[in-house]
Amino acid sequence: MAGLGTSSILHPAILKALAIEPAALSTFYDAEHVVILMQENRSFDHAFGALKGVRGFLDKRAFIKQDGHSVFFQKGDSGKYASPARLDLRNTKSTWMSSLPHSWSDQQKALNKGKYDQWLQFKASGNKDYKNIPLTLGYYNREDLPFYYQLADAFTIFDQYFCSSLTGTTPNRLFHWSGTLREQQNGKVKANVYNENIDYDKARQAHWKSFPEILEEQNVSWRIYQNEISLPKGMSGEQEAWLSNFTDNPIEWFSKFNVKFSKGYHENIPKIIAYLKEELAKKPDQKKRFETLIAELEEDQIRYAPENYAQLSQQEKNLHEKAFTTNSNDPDYWNLEIGKDENGERLVVPKGDVLFQFRKDVEEQKLPLVSWLVAPEHFSDHPGSPWYGAWYISEVLNILTKDPETWKKTIFIINYDENDGYFDHVLPFAPPVNPSQPVDLNGKEGAEYVDQSQEYMSALPLKDYERIEGTVGLGYRVPMIIASPWTKGGFVNSEVSDHTSVLQFLEKFIQKKYKKDVTVDNISDWRRAVCGDLTSAFNSSSRKAPQMNYLDQKEYTKTINAAKSKPVPDLKWYTENEIKESLLEMQERGTKPSNALPYHFHVNLENGKIKMKNLKECGVPLLLYDRTQLDSSNYHFSYALYSRQELSHPMNPRKYDYEVFGPNGFFRKFSGSNTPEIEIEFNNNGLKNEAELIFKKGKGNTSVTIENLYEKSKKTFSIHQTEEKITMDLSKNKGWYDLKVLYGDHIWHFAGRIETGKVSISDPHWA
Repeated sequence: MAGLGTSSILHPAILKALAIEPAALSTFYDAEHVVILMQENRSFDHAFGALKGVRGFLDKRAFIKQDGHSVFFQKGDSGKYASPARLDLRNTKSTWMSSLPHSWSDQQKALNKGKYDQWLQFKASGNKDYKNIPLTLGYYNREDLPFYYQLADAFTIFDQYFCSSLTGTTPNRLFHWSGTLREQQNGKVKANVYNENIDYDKARQAHWKSFPEILEEQNVSWRIYQNEISLPKGMSGEQEAWLSNFTDNPIEWFSKFNVKFSKGYHENIPKIIAYLKEELAKKPDQKKRFETLIAELEEDQIRYAPENYAQLSQQEKNLHEKAFTTNSNDPDYWNLEIGKDENGERLVVPKGDVLFQFRKDVEEQKLPLVSWLVAPEHFSDHPGSPWYGAWYISEVLNILTKDPETWKKTIFIINYDENDGYFDHVLPFAPPVNPSQPVDLNGKEGAEYVDQSQEYMSALPLKDYERIEGTVGLGYRVPMIIASPWTKGGFVNSEVSDHTSVLQFLEKFIQKKYKKDVTVDNISDWRRAVCGDLTSAFNSSSRKAPQMNYLDQKEYTKTINAAKSKPVPDLKWYTENEIKESLLEMQERGTKPSNALPYHFHVNLENGKIKMKNLKECGVPLLLYDRTQLDSSNYHFSYALYSRQELSHPMNPRKYDYEVFGPNGFFRKFSGSNTPEIEIEFNNNGLKNEAELIFKKGKGNTSVTIENLYEKSKKTFSIHQTEEKITMDLSKNKGWYDLKVLYGDHIWHFAGRIETGKVSISDPHWA
């Protein structure tokens, strides 16, 4: 059933899910199953920047780089620029061109300490034939990814969901399953920011508590489903790509789960030892490394002998069996079916059902409260493989909707671990790094930082690249969709979230539903404050299902296979004079319904300071740039406005130019020469789609111009009183505002959305 050609069409899975209504008066707290699928290595812009109603290529508030151009226009070493360009999945070989660099070092270097201008330099393909193609800026659209776009149109997509860290796969998956990537919440212990930092080797195993352990302690049902784990059991490389879990279940490396008791590993040890001895003979200069590996394997032969499994406690056995649930009851779970497609190209598919045990548990109504699915490499959406993942997701939907009563009680969360080397234009929020805000967790000695001053830097033998400094996260935006009976309607959710948001959701859900405390202590205070718990995405929408086109899976598979022989994508380079905004007109026009968000905060220029005030409990991350200092090291500051907190940033009394970026397109710009003679505040009460501009001045009449960028209107006002208010009705645009106030050479630019607790729309600039 798992072969690529077995489902004749994809979209009936979505249509069926949409047709099933939740039980009357139910809420998402009535769900009995949360199914989580983390896929691989796609940035938000790369996959969804062209989707209607999300913060994609039409974003009018994208950061302007030091060279005066939008971040969408990245400059290469040749002096020419590249901008987002369609890869075209069918008519180019883009899906066969493998992945781009995506480790801690190049993720940090692309960010360039917030200047965001080194993507082309550090995200170039490692393939010499492709390295001069600006692939990092490549994107797909609805024609390329019809299933994904229709999934987003049907349910709820997040456009402010960031991966947890500026790293690769393993560190982000550590956040996803445990809330952190280091053993303690401080700088005394190593930050495991590289994939190879955590592994099967005894010296590199993870020893902190993971979320499945917490669930087991609280007697909450859970399971991790995969066709086969990645612990070496003797599969060939091709089998691994189609049938194992691609090392995407990091629980294999947590010591408490005893992965090496897994059936097949013990009998494979002699073969591994024999192979290592052959390699040692070829590479005698690496004698110490090979002898260490062989010694550990010989120790494993004794320790993990099958008869020793019985000595584990029942809890240890539960952890092992639930974390490494495989399809071993399917006789073909290790077998491939090799043939040719109708074009004569070699076509390989799994002979068995890569969702066998998950399907069986759903059909037998044994699906636990929390389940994670881990796809094989070729179904994972990883750019190192052709994009076959749509089948896997659609088949999960088919399984969950086969019995309508099951779907009525299910929440299906689909997210991506990291961005690979693909560009995303939204600046990632970071933990506080500024002169005036006390920082969480002992400042740069805290868990959210990698800094040369941290204790482990001098205590451990580290390679040079492991000493690269930076904030751990947030990382770049990645796709995130929640499909459920309570997230229908094609909504966009723009609350800042990351992988720990999934854990925070489960904490809240389980606490309310079962009165069980499954708190993850590993999540830092900063991350808890600024990353949401996903609950803002759930509603009781009765919106009609969108119009959908059917897609024949066999035909789709053939086009992916056929693309292997297509030309490479022709991504153009531009001179500076050729850069124009029309190059970004590739996003679908229109808005989406948008969830209400828990924000209410103000940022204004007052008394020579930038005043930041949070009026609610939900924390607010802010990025502040002093554009007059971009040539120095003192230009980029990150703030966290905690619950009902007030902070301020000192202003240069002479020439000043500050920009502040916040959630959901929130933007402030204050610029001019010398301190302005008037003060202007933008305020709202958070109760209705209305705002006030409050003008404060000295004696005499003052004339200001207000430019409404949504209305494309401009009006001049005379301010007579020492304090005067202009009330602005924002109901036409459902609370959105984009206003410039001009006074001499001074500019106040206020943009964002008023949150009233009611459903709104996505940014009207994209209509």
